[in-house]
Amino acid sequence: MLDSKTRPAFIDAVSGAYLDRRKSVILLTGNTLDVFWREGSQAFLPLEQIVYQELHEKFLVLRVDSATGIGFYNDADRVELTRLCALADTTANDDQKIGSLARLLAKTRESSLATLVLLRGLTEALERVRRGEPSAKPLVVIFQFAGSILPPGDYDRLAELDRQRLITFLSWVSDPLFAQSPNLLLLVSGTRSEINSRIHSLPVTHHVEIELPDLDARARFVDRYAAKQNGSLKFEPNREAILVDMAALRLTSIEDLLEQAVGLNEPLKRSRVLEMVNAILEAELGEIVKVLVPDHGVADLIGNDRSNDIITRIFKRCDDPSTAVSAILISGPNGGGKTFTLEAFAADSGRIVVSLSGLRGKGFGDTEKFFEMFLWHIRTYGRIIILVDEAHTAFGSVHKEDTHETEKRLAGNVIKMMSDRRLFGKVLWALMTSRPDELDPDIKSRAPLQVPIFDLEGEPRKQFVAELFRRNKLIIDDGQLETVMEATKLYSSRDYDALVRECRADGRSVIEVLGEWQASSAIVPQRRMQTLIAAQHCTYPALLPEEIRKMSAEEIDAEVKLLKLQLYR
Repeated sequence: MLDSKTRPAFIDAVSGAYLDRRKSVILLTGNTLDVFWREGSQAFLPLEQIVYQELHEKFLVLRVDSATGIGFYNDADRVELTRLCALADTTANDDQKIGSLARLLAKTRESSLATLVLLRGLTEALERVRRGEPSAKPLVVIFQFAGSILPPGDYDRLAELDRQRLITFLSWVSDPLFAQSPNLLLLVSGTRSEINSRIHSLPVTHHVEIELPDLDARARFVDRYAAKQNGSLKFEPNREAILVDMAALRLTSIEDLLEQAVGLNEPLKRSRVLEMVNAILEAELGEIVKVLVPDHGVADLIGNDRSNDIITRIFKRCDDPSTAVSAILISGPNGGGKTFTLEAFAADSGRIVVSLSGLRGKGFGDTEKFFEMFLWHIRTYGRIIILVDEAHTAFGSVHKEDTHETEKRLAGNVIKMMSDRRLFGKVLWALMTSRPDELDPDIKSRAPLQVPIFDLEGEPRKQFVAELFRRNKLIIDDGQLETVMEATKLYSSRDYDALVRECRADGRSVIEVLGEWQASSAIVPQRRMQTLIAAQHCTYPALLPEEIRKMSAEEIDAEVKLLKLQLYR
């Protein structure tokens, strides 16, 4: 293989696996549909062209897919392979002879099983030639969309043709003659799980995951494109911010954005980049993953100063991998402001904000493929925070007997990701829930920092309400404020927000609205139970409301059990 310090990293990984570890079947997954910079060509080239340009001097390079069979990138390779096959046939017995290569190549367009049979015959023929002509080039075979030829599944679940192809391939690459040969097979697929798992475990197999372009690659691509536009390409707010926002995009998608901006004669805006990011995430992962841009920050939070101080310290320590935790648990009653608070801290943290929701609702069975793609994407970002709202409904439990096997795998994959210490400091999971008692204990144990957000009490509650009214230009004097506090003593933060909206909608004062409107009290018992459960999931006792602080653990547990009995009997 060629020695180049400027070639793509995945080529170096393939070279190392082939030369140093003697791997002859290499799975290429991840960013396989992108373009990559090649210094020698001074251009960005597709994966197949990069592989060909890097390897063709020492290998005959073939291309294979299930629709077109075996093809060549250069007609000189076809001519050379035809010569070598004819030479091999001169010393072969009748069973070994290749015969008319052109005729056999034409047949591979009709049958991928015939493709595999011919490829095995070609590698064996070349080994016979190499005994007398050691300089003869070995083969590199690039299997595009390899999962369509070697799909996942156990023998008894595969269609007959799929089973025949799998057995033919396994028999071929497991043959010591192939393992000792210099031939190389590259299986190209979007994900590892799309290729039959029996191939993964072969001693000759190695996996190389191609990452999305890093910041330097994105900058090189954008700058080369911008140079061709003679200064007509603009960015909003600026080039550096846009390059960071492009973290989840392939270079081909970035090119689409740049061309669109130039075509419309307008700056490339952050909103358009994030729209593209979410469109691609939705196409690859479904609607369950989104990149968010919260429109509020910590300065917009009112009240809960003690919990906010703690969350500030948590975010700061999680910037350092040596002190970071994988997840934090934010609990508290419905309407208390958990999501609003976490979005504010996420926005100010400088982290990419990713929302994960609706996992169980999708009812999909291919969880391994989803998490492989998800992990691949988040590794490309810089520092990120993954927000999971109502986390107790997002994941099943690996411990409950009635949990569907799919949901157990789902929870298991989440636990594995949270346990990956390589992601500490880079990825922070923020689990928000009103029912942390229903969260799987293995997931909960990955969140050693548990911060409840309770309804404000006493003077802080009054200050919160007064400030909320002031920010919304609702005038109220001290005497009226006392009246409001008495009338709204069971209100949550969400209820107060609803009150403000009622006032603004009708253009009336707070007192006038409260004279004929009130927030629903239907979930008061549920909120009491959620408050007590949040107290049970609190690693900072100073945050507990004064009343609950006076209760023993046994008293809290007894009241929770009683409320559950009353509410869910």
